[in-house]
Amino acid sequence: MSAENGVLRPPGAGRRFAVAGMGATGVGVFVALVRSLAAGGHTAGAEVHIFETKERLGAGVAYSTPHDCHLLNMRAATMSVRAEDPDHFVHWLAERNALGPAGAGEYVPRRLFAEYLQEFFDEALAEARQRGIKVVTHKSVVSDCREDALGVHLIAGLDHFVFGHVFLCLGDLPSTEYLEFTKLPTYVHSMWQGAGLEAIDPDATVGILGTSLTAVDALLQLRAAGHRGPVTCFSRRRSLPKVQGPRVRHTLRHVTEDNLRRLTGDFTRQLEFAEVAELFRRELEDGLGLAIDWKRVLARPADPVTHTLAKDVELAENGQTLWYSILDATSEIVPLVWRSMSPGARASFMTEHLSIWSMFRHCMPLDNARRLLDMATDGAFAVASELTSVTYDEEDAAFRMEAGGAAHRVEWLVNATGTGFALDCSDSSLIQNMLMRGDITPHPLGGIDVDFDTLRVVRRDGSLSERAHYIGPLTRGVHFYTNSFETNLANAHSAVAAVLTRLDSAAAA
Repeated sequence: MSAENGVLRPPGAGRRFAVAGMGATGVGVFVALVRSLAAGGHTAGAEVHIFETKERLGAGVAYSTPHDCHLLNMRAATMSVRAEDPDHFVHWLAERNALGPAGAGEYVPRRLFAEYLQEFFDEALAEARQRGIKVVTHKSVVSDCREDALGVHLIAGLDHFVFGHVFLCLGDLPSTEYLEFTKLPTYVHSMWQGAGLEAIDPDATVGILGTSLTAVDALLQLRAAGHRGPVTCFSRRRSLPKVQGPRVRHTLRHVTEDNLRRLTGDFTRQLEFAEVAELFRRELEDGLGLAIDWKRVLARPADPVTHTLAKDVELAENGQTLWYSILDATSEIVPLVWRSMSPGARASFMTEHLSIWSMFRHCMPLDNARRLLDMATDGAFAVASELTSVTYDEEDAAFRMEAGGAAHRVEWLVNATGTGFALDCSDSSLIQNMLMRGDITPHPLGGIDVDFDTLRVVRRDGSLSERAHYIGPLTRGVHFYTNSFETNLANAHSAVAAVLTRLDSAAAA
């Protein structure tokens, strides 16, 4: 034992690490940690404890689905776990004859990416053992995390652990909207948990809350299961996602770090929304070679969903979706753009523009769009926008919605609104316990507040945790583009690098 501020500290605690949650982000943290410990000469006495209840590591919510109708929304050629080898996933698929006729451009079932991540983890596990790093797996949920002079204390089940550093990777948490319906037997709060969509009667009328990629997944799964009843997707503002066409490499000319530095005076001032919008306008119009009718693009869709979807499919098939390649090229720079914006600009974007951004930025694969078009043409589903109210009629045992000035009645209701960002409504005991003590603080734009560079959590008093890091979708308020695997993988490396810097400093002291 050694003393730190008068408190006894377990020997070697500084080299005991925990990764709580082993979905895609947790696996990314584990691999980065093992390799960094080995490269930095910190393997002696190192222990990595991982906490996950699922047998299959790397799947999480995003990739746990067994249904082949649930495709990756990104091409296989963009999903490598190795930055130095961007074709790694494509080669992995090719070795297993899992690529379709479109080759590297194919959108493959998400379950294959989960298998890929499992092998990625297994390789790092083997390397850890070879290097003498002890790895311990705990099939339990972490319910609390607190920090003191001894280190970081984790409670998992009945066990109490003390670690030098902890990485919290809880992944996509259930929606924090429409919680008032969770005890109703005909309400599906998460299609990924419990009985999900399998419990729905094939002839029932179904309402889907949302029109995002999650809603697309719900529609396709209902179709694959032989659902016959009418289905309606309800949204407040947006329509279905646009459709991805052929991928074209685009080199950014305006939305660049150099321009951000110039506009902000080397990041000494923050940008207002109009300045950021102008950068993206110039990028899009320059890349497309034409002026854009922004009033038409931003207008609420007036045509029936079948007409709009047919047009989007046609544009994608004809390669007239260069705008998507331009937006896709901004993926790496978007977190820095977001960091450069003023709080007011960010809030304005989230309130006024997030839905239209998501519709164009988070597009569906062409194969999925074709399936949806067939469904819409058959009358299997409809879309109702301008949703204003959702209630449950106990006498009728049905849900009633008001959307677009019309009344709708459905027997089953599916929540497809995505990750829940309201911490005070989260069902995670870990989050609730940390929130209650002030060990984490909500970000004004939702989720958990963390340091941009190190991912250390921000406490209620504004101080940064020394040893607890949070990586994943809930850092959206800080990094924005956290529904992207590449962003979370980059943040995993940043958090691990911060810890290794601390270890190097301690070793040099």
